[in-house]
Amino acid sequence: MSNIIVLPPHIANKIAAGEVVDRPASVVKELVENAIDAEATDITIVISQAGKELIQVIDNGTGMTEEDVTLALERHATSKIAKVEDLDNILTFGFRGEAMPSIASVSRLEIKTCVKGSNLGTLLRVDGGKVEANEKIALKHGTIISVKNLFYNTPARRNFLRADTTEFNQILKVVKRFFLAHPEIHFTMIKDGEEVYNLPDAPLDERIGQVFGQKFYDGLVYINEELNDMTLSGYVCRPDNARGNTANQFIYLNRRTIVNRSLSHAVAQGYGNLIDRGRYPQFVMFLDMPPHLVDVNVHPTKMEVRFANERAIYHLFLSAVRKAIQTSKIIPGFSMSSNEAERQEISRHFNSAQNPRRSDFNPQNNPMGDGLKSAPKDAGLYMSSPKHNNPDNEKGQMAFTYAPLSKRTPDPNDTFDAAPTETKAANLWQVHNRYILSQIKSGMVIIDQHVAHERILYEQILDYVNSDKAVPSQQLLFPQNVDLSLEDYLVYTDNRDWFKKIGFVISELSGRTVVIEAIPADVKAGRESKILMEILDFYRENEGSKMEPHEKIAAAFSCKNAIKSGEKLTVDEMNALIDQLFTTREPYFCPHGRPVIVTLELEELDRKFKRIK
Repeated sequence: MSNIIVLPPHIANKIAAGEVVDRPASVVKELVENAIDAEATDITIVISQAGKELIQVIDNGTGMTEEDVTLALERHATSKIAKVEDLDNILTFGFRGEAMPSIASVSRLEIKTCVKGSNLGTLLRVDGGKVEANEKIALKHGTIISVKNLFYNTPARRNFLRADTTEFNQILKVVKRFFLAHPEIHFTMIKDGEEVYNLPDAPLDERIGQVFGQKFYDGLVYINEELNDMTLSGYVCRPDNARGNTANQFIYLNRRTIVNRSLSHAVAQGYGNLIDRGRYPQFVMFLDMPPHLVDVNVHPTKMEVRFANERAIYHLFLSAVRKAIQTSKIIPGFSMSSNEAERQEISRHFNSAQNPRRSDFNPQNNPMGDGLKSAPKDAGLYMSSPKHNNPDNEKGQMAFTYAPLSKRTPDPNDTFDAAPTETKAANLWQVHNRYILSQIKSGMVIIDQHVAHERILYEQILDYVNSDKAVPSQQLLFPQNVDLSLEDYLVYTDNRDWFKKIGFVISELSGRTVVIEAIPADVKAGRESKILMEILDFYRENEGSKMEPHEKIAAAFSCKNAIKSGEKLTVDEMNALIDQLFTTREPYFCPHGRPVIVTLELEELDRKFKRIK
């Protein structure tokens, strides 16, 4: 007698159910996918006791005939593919044909369905995989699938389900993916008799606000990037809106949810060091590409895919994010106006050819040393009105423009202890010798002088580090001996070449004593050993960061040598600082990810003063 037998269908289906249906959220996923494939424009999801008692999906799709609904309970029965070549052009969801028989085998299933153009539909009841009833009923076109008492006949699997709150949260994760991928569909969700979502069809940006709230949407930046026959679009968050988990990370391939660690890594890498270790960006990204360039038939859940050219797609994601964070769209605000056009005031002038990026770094050009390089005395800032019809003005785009400012005679009655009268005349104010303020049409823009200068120095140093030149040095009249701890000495010896690149000339004596013979040209006298120790401290404190060693050295130096919070600046110095800030590649965040610029809108001020509610 043979030891190998063919399993009976009812046993095989229960085993298959373990691959496709492991919890209520899996059932919701399969049923909603079928509704979307049926071209539904209105889908209602009803959940009772976290799906353990009832999962019901109601749609107004194309429906099924009596023959189709019966065949749908057969394993590997599908309307999505007919021949092996179809596997290379899959654009639908449930193409394996395992979901319905698997669900039916572990629940009490009821299907009501009717095709368009008919008033007579089919009712099918299935108990544990066995058909109990097949009847004709009056029904509008569409399908209603009710899954009751999930896992009632597999108690071991039911016992492995978690608390209702946990299981419902898993369902929410699933349905939110569909909400975002299909904003053209009206979704309704009912939990234990209470409506928790009612999302009318809407554009994607509105749907994001519907699902996550306006605050979440306000912290996003629109992206759109193309490469050959691939298009990547969607939204990524500003660096300051990164979170401590990856819950709000959504990647869609041809509107199918996928999980791909490589692409998520590409997004994170696109931010560079603007996001701290342990923080994660939020994003909703859509990749559209020819289906024959990807294999979706890799995993039973169809969440994992295999790309024909994953390297190219990785760089597509990386490039899109890098471009997004280098625009003024990522400027944080204390609040966001409902009128997006009013947030488009800070000019793109600073990133345009009118102000080409400086790459020369020397004591004369460097803002430190003998003071900031002065801008023309009649130069200042004014804010231009947004171009409402400008396609480049995407969500959050600002407009800053340089132009001569009209002079006015100072009013002796003016009182503003944050800045001298000359500052007021130039439309710039220094508050508490820490922040630079300027009025814009929609409110005001605020710049942190320390982190602004930090960004300038950081990029200037990196330009030298990445070139074949070294930052200019100034020889010390009296070289300084510094005794280093073992930890500091190891950091120094590992990075001695980088220290040389940024302008330090250091020799080594016996033990762990080093001699500082020359320092970067812009370091103030008397800070020679202190700046070295501060760089070493910073390096060790940020050992776990994503920065490369030379980036950490540059970041440490720029932080410790930048204008300090509390230093008084003249109008010319403020203008020069702003001028040089907007010639950098990433003027909106410092090397550690802190914002350089924020906006405070007039609407928010009016609300604070009770002018509006």
